[in-house]
Amino acid sequence: MAGQEQQGHSSQKLLPLLLLLNVAAVAGNSPFPVSGYLREQVVLPCTYKRNVPLSDLQVIWGTLKREIVHKFVNGSDDLREQDPRFRNRTNLFKDQLEQGNWSVLISDLRETDQAEYQCQIYSRMEDHFRWEGVDSVHLAVTERAPTPGPNTPVPGESPVPVSGFLGEQVVLPCTYKGNVPVSDLQVMWGTSRSEIIHKFMNGSDDLREQDPRFRNRTKLFKDQLEQGNWSVLISDLRESDQDEYQCQIYRKVAAGFDWEQTEHVHLSVTGPGLSTGARVGLGFAAVFIVAGFVVYIVLKRQRNCEQNYSRHQSIAWPQPRSLVPTTPEH
Repeated sequence: MAGQEQQGHSSQKLLPLLLLLNVAAVAGNSPFPVSGYLREQVVLPCTYKRNVPLSDLQVIWGTLKREIVHKFVNGSDDLREQDPRFRNRTNLFKDQLEQGNWSVLISDLRETDQAEYQCQIYSRMEDHFRWEGVDSVHLAVTERAPTPGPNTPVPGESPVPVSGFLGEQVVLPCTYKGNVPVSDLQVMWGTSRSEIIHKFMNGSDDLREQDPRFRNRTKLFKDQLEQGNWSVLISDLRESDQDEYQCQIYRKVAAGFDWEQTEHVHLSVTGPGLSTGARVGLGFAAVFIVAGFVVYIVLKRQRNCEQNYSRHQSIAWPQPRSLVPTTPEH
């Protein structure tokens, strides 16, 4: 009984250690950093790769304050619970949903939009929805500084950082707020090595000069061009895609095209990704495997000690000689 009490007491002492390990596993998952400019647009990335029909998915974009930014359920938008400050400012990329792109576009950025966002994904299970995973994004909102020339970043200003995973999709952001018809714009996405990854002119794509390694891997969001969204989607990411990119925008004039603006984006590509939910799940699994091993070792040592104690008690040890002198018999 004493051994059982000691074992229970030791297990209780291990519980704080397990809880601490769990907290550390969850805290290690940092949200993706995304930057945007006041009064412009930004794309918050979210991908889901499982083969589930759109009608069986529920996707909720929200803030940590439980404000609903955008909700999609039963195959269409459901904005009845949308927070009023996001009204008429959010859009999903409907032509990319089937490919797993659940990124949300937020327009007319405000200082109050700077926050951490979560893209929660659920799948239908008969009469309810089961949680599938979550992508977390931290949005930083700043004031744009004027760009002095077509190929020169603003001194002291770094390119917008964007992260993506090998084999998945990523959106490189680019916005243009000039009141110019799409047919009068020429937009060219390229790398720091002058490789053309996507070109748009005279109202349509022109991919004749596209670098071969980007063939069939890039796409503009055609339903958002009129609103000034010239972001490019790159699919099937590769290590060689890690680079600095430029979005060059020109306006048609009588003599040709005049440069309007340049956006600079730095893309980082890392190993195969998991949603935050999957990372947390694996974190918990790893923690409990390690913790279980620790408990096993501790209990095994306790058992060995108890067995040694029992063995010690069962041995017929010789009686110690008395230290009191005996009286001799006469």
